[in-house]
Amino acid sequence: MILRHRLRKSFNSRPGLPGRESERMTRASNIILVMMAGLLVILAALRIFHG
Repeated sequence: MILRHRLRKSFNSRPGLPGRESERMTRASNIILVMMAGLLVILAALRIFHG
């Protein structure tokens, strides 16, 4: 029980800690990568359909 609480506490870090900002940056970069991948798929599909 104590171990579970300790694990949960380490994952949910407080807003003042420096690890929190790097998490936010990683999430933003992942969103950008997914959007770019989607754009490439759309462009490829358009090229195929238009010939």
